[in-house]
Amino acid sequence: MRKIYTLLLAFLISTGGTGAPVYAQVSADHKSQIAQLDYLLAVDRLDFYSDGLADYLMEHEQKLAAEAIRKIEPEDYAKEQFAGKDLNNPDKWNELILSVLHKKFPEFKNLTLQDIQWNYNFFRKKLMEGFKADPISLKKEASVSSLNNEPVQFNKRTIPKVDGKTILLDAERYISEKTTRALFWDAALSHKAIEFHLGTERDFRQRISQEEREVIAEVKTRAANYNKIYLVFNPHTKEYSYAFTRISGNDRVTHLMAQLGILKYQGQTALKNDSVRVYGNPNKVHRAQEERLSELFKTLPKADMVVIGQKSAIGNVIAMAGMMSQIQPDVGTAVGENKTQIQKLSQRVAETGSYFSVTSKASIVKTEFEKIPSPTAQNYEIFNSEQPSHDVSDVLLETKDGKIVRWRFISNMWGDEVVPVARAIKNSGHDKVVYIGTAGGIIGKGLKVGDVVAPSKTYTQDGRLLELEKPTYATDFVKTGMTLGQVTSPFDETQKWLKKWNNSIDLVELETGYLKDNLGSKVSFQPYLLISDVVGSEHESLAVAAADSGKRKNGQLKLLESLFINNGIKAPVSNFEMISAEPVVKAMYHKIDSLRASRDVTSKLQLTQLAIRKGLKTDAELEALIKAEPSFDRQMLMDKLEKFSGALEIIAKKVSGRSFAITGGDELLNGTWNPKKVLKLQMMVGNMSATEAKAAYAQELAKIESVMGKELQIEVLSYDAEKTREAVFFGSRSKKVLADHYEKNILKKLGLTKEIDKNGGVRFREVTESAGGMRCEAVLM
Repeated sequence: MRKIYTLLLAFLISTGGTGAPVYAQVSADHKSQIAQLDYLLAVDRLDFYSDGLADYLMEHEQKLAAEAIRKIEPEDYAKEQFAGKDLNNPDKWNELILSVLHKKFPEFKNLTLQDIQWNYNFFRKKLMEGFKADPISLKKEASVSSLNNEPVQFNKRTIPKVDGKTILLDAERYISEKTTRALFWDAALSHKAIEFHLGTERDFRQRISQEEREVIAEVKTRAANYNKIYLVFNPHTKEYSYAFTRISGNDRVTHLMAQLGILKYQGQTALKNDSVRVYGNPNKVHRAQEERLSELFKTLPKADMVVIGQKSAIGNVIAMAGMMSQIQPDVGTAVGENKTQIQKLSQRVAETGSYFSVTSKASIVKTEFEKIPSPTAQNYEIFNSEQPSHDVSDVLLETKDGKIVRWRFISNMWGDEVVPVARAIKNSGHDKVVYIGTAGGIIGKGLKVGDVVAPSKTYTQDGRLLELEKPTYATDFVKTGMTLGQVTSPFDETQKWLKKWNNSIDLVELETGYLKDNLGSKVSFQPYLLISDVVGSEHESLAVAAADSGKRKNGQLKLLESLFINNGIKAPVSNFEMISAEPVVKAMYHKIDSLRASRDVTSKLQLTQLAIRKGLKTDAELEALIKAEPSFDRQMLMDKLEKFSGALEIIAKKVSGRSFAITGGDELLNGTWNPKKVLKLQMMVGNMSATEAKAAYAQELAKIESVMGKELQIEVLSYDAEKTREAVFFGSRSKKVLADHYEKNILKKLGLTKEIDKNGGVRFREVTESAGGMRCEAVLM
């Protein structure tokens, strides 16, 4: 890291920080920490903006001024002690930069604001959305009890040796955009620890709750990626730390750790005790994700096509095609050059037989569509699921010959995060996959930003060379016959790396090798890569090109148009009839829904099962049941199940290798338990008698009773082989046994799957056309 002057700390303490809003609920110490971070974030943002300004001036006959601005260091801005209100005012940025330019390079004293004028207000506005620390206060997770308040295990990892000067991109500019340099500067200044959390946002919050730590701020970055970053405080040790969350693979950890090796402060990395803390195991995260996705993909109808990558862009194209299908201009009212733009597009549709043939004209279509008085639905997803590292959605499409096909779209991922996805696709019998990713072209190979490449070969991360299929889409403009290299991070791309691979590869990225290797030979797999930067080029580097994705847009849209048209796709389907199973369950659910529409779907499902089991039929009988059963929501249900699972865990952890079985508690086992009522469980311990088990676990049972009170009642029974036939078993390594039982048995029978959204919340998502499921996705959303 470029040196930040140590006087910054004294300045922040003396001035009270950045001029950021005052939050009454934040303690004085926390305010001071957030103010220091906010100031550094503002400096980071100004320096990032100055690079963009220099790019602009280079292209507008101000080369010398641009080169001088690039030589201004962040510490040059920091030591000026600019007022926070000016640093956070985009209209002041050029003025601040000019003042430092005059001071550092007197030869530019005659340069004026007019000379460096850059009216890119959209860019400045987007920068203001990031580079800030928002104070927040996350509540303790209700799923964590005092039974489990103990230190969470983590691994210490030393950072890799990385020489930032040898990396083939402007690493500091890249880091500034993706994660900010400011938090690393602050960590170096104040000796804060850095920690990386694998798993979901809920996993992170449960760890924090278990250790009774507090989240006091969220660092908002320029890039809206899925790794949330928090400033965390431990009230017991008074330690502050930075936590990176929502990490789903080891490649991401390695990439983030490399930033610590690149950014230094006075020759030292921003590390406490020369290591980072890594919570969770990437292999376990991958196994859990593979299991969850395999089950999901097997339960859903098989997709005719799976497309990985560019999910947001594809969604826009599908919506555009849906809008175009509802626009019916009279083509005969004008001929030749007198035709309107929409009439010309309509003629193009008639010629191709596909509404996807006008993908690059979305603005024209949208303008015309808005004139329609009563349009049909614009959302064409029939199923969607939010996974820890990506999103999945299914869309029904109509072909030119009237056939309805199902396509599954999966968003982009980072490196080895694609491994469990590829394995789940293979496990579930899917055999047609298209991948649309981004890659860096190697300098001197004739590639430029915006090109589309279908490589003929790819290396894997361990150096094996694999053959790839010939492309069948966009063959009129896609570049072929090239070899793709693999890295785990753009920080791997150094001068030494380029010298080694320059004669072997033409472009480079992170995911294709993993996908090809794990999908196997029986799955048709075609990768298409949009060139996002040219490795080794100053003017088309990743850091520069990332600020302007427009160069890739044309190639992207032409590729998507070919993907749909060459598969004979005419239009997305909006008016479709959902297939329903278990009519008795469906009928009862909707009857209860008509009586209590406001109840959470989980509560209505519990009532549905109770009503069917009790043989209730009339509205009066159902009303009596509804009044007798308190309303609850899914969050309460899962919190209770996870908390009670933690209670069982303290028993199981005492003796390794012993088998435990829950043999009673019919309401839990059949899914009719109401979390506002006591949960009564019957449990057996190995083949012990009740007397032996009670004596062996007296201390643990007493502790559970003192903490849980009457919420959880455990009756220990003597071993009975007959009763274990339908038992729920667990052992010393089991986690969340009750929650897992509910998810894998009760929810599955109802046609639902549990997911953790990107904010750590619990959702139950309907699996369309699954056995036992009812068509209530609107409720589940």
